[in-house]
Amino acid sequence: MQITAHAPVSPKTISAFLRSSWLSWTIAFALCLSAALVGIEAWQMWHVREASLRSANIVTASLAESLSQQIETTLKTADTVVATLVQRVEVEGVNLETLQRLYGLMTSLASALPAIHEMGLTDKDGNAIVKSMVPHPVGMNYRERDYFRFLSSHDTRDVFIGQPVKSKVDGSLNITVSRRINAKDGSFAGIVVTSVSMNFFRKLFETVQFKSGGFISLVADNGMLLASIPDSFGDGELAALAAAPAGALEYLSPKDSLNRVGASNHLSHYPMTAMVAQNSSAVLSGWYGQLPVHGAIVLSILMVIGVLGYRVDQANRATRLQALRDGLTGLANRRCFDETIEREFRRAARNGRPLSLIMVDVDLFKTFNDQYGHPAGDACLRAISAGVQGVLRRPGDMAARYGGEEFAILLPETDVAGAVQIVGDMQAAIRTLAIRHEAGPLGVVTLSAGVASWCPGRLTATPAWLVEAADAALYEAKALGRNSLTVRPNVEIAAPGSPIERKNAA
Repeated sequence: MQITAHAPVSPKTISAFLRSSWLSWTIAFALCLSAALVGIEAWQMWHVREASLRSANIVTASLAESLSQQIETTLKTADTVVATLVQRVEVEGVNLETLQRLYGLMTSLASALPAIHEMGLTDKDGNAIVKSMVPHPVGMNYRERDYFRFLSSHDTRDVFIGQPVKSKVDGSLNITVSRRINAKDGSFAGIVVTSVSMNFFRKLFETVQFKSGGFISLVADNGMLLASIPDSFGDGELAALAAAPAGALEYLSPKDSLNRVGASNHLSHYPMTAMVAQNSSAVLSGWYGQLPVHGAIVLSILMVIGVLGYRVDQANRATRLQALRDGLTGLANRRCFDETIEREFRRAARNGRPLSLIMVDVDLFKTFNDQYGHPAGDACLRAISAGVQGVLRRPGDMAARYGGEEFAILLPETDVAGAVQIVGDMQAAIRTLAIRHEAGPLGVVTLSAGVASWCPGRLTATPAWLVEAADAALYEAKALGRNSLTVRPNVEIAAPGSPIERKNAA
């Protein structure tokens, strides 16, 4: 006898069952590993960024301290010269011989000290009586200068640091360092003043900037910008740096809204502050250059993890699929059926939709085996399995080998009428196979089936009840004859003792 056996079909219901739990442990582990890798790399890169900013902050702080010390030394030198001249004038007076010696001394000091632009002596009315580089300073009066107004009205022996002023000799910008001269009776007698060139500080800043880069400024305590490199830097920068949160490594520049790393140092004895800053983008240029490299490395590792995770997951799913599939027929096995009916029962209860079950048995299969042999019986079961699977219309429908020659077909959201239609299609499909069975009622292999249906809300039931009802209907069908169908619907719909019966003729 020749039997045409269809290749085992991979049941769609098993695939749907596996997809219902798509987040497998393998995928979850791969995702966690990827997230951990990205998190660690991001933390490390951020740590490198912060370390770069801290290093730049240390450098700017050191430069600001060094510059403030140099500026303070320069001003201290100018103050020492002024204090010495004041003492000399108060002791020797301002006779003609003294004024000539003072002119020579001031001129030589102004030439010898690069930071000092000019020096001078005024009387109590602000008239210049001695001026370095100017032999006869006739008509030069400094009454309007801030240092003259302050010292003439305050009896103080302290140094006065004035605001930047333009020289009346050459128009250059300078800072004045001045002290008051008192007469023997303690009254105001004049002022000795020294001008410290802003150009000297600019050259100093340019030298430092050439070696270290960045921005440098000297700011008075009243907020006035005294000197800066470049010229556009400094206005409001010190205030912005002071307003930054405590511990912040960067501040936002009010000039161009760029982030900068900055530090300042106030002079110990003079009312001014040295400030040094660098653009954060320049500090982090190396860090920015590393980002694409690290990003490419992380992306490559993530791709490897993804590929390996996918392959392991597919292997796990294939193993699990084998564990849920009957080895002979390719249909879902008993374990898969038991898990699926539990899940579909809960879903039907939630949605209020019907759930039907068909139990199918091959008629006189023992006789078939005895007559044609077990290999032919196995081929027959495979062909029947393919025929049963072929009539199922929806992915949620499940055909499973329940045991031996018995099959279970689970039909979610299907009522009795729909289940009966499926049975008719299965019986027709199996008869079409025309598998010869001389002991059968039609001379070919046929099926008998029992149908049970449950509709939530009309009857309290369990999956076991549904299986028992369908199995009981199957035994009733076999008792009535072969190639038969018996329906066991919801007991509250059909009256007890009046099952719907239908016998299909060839």
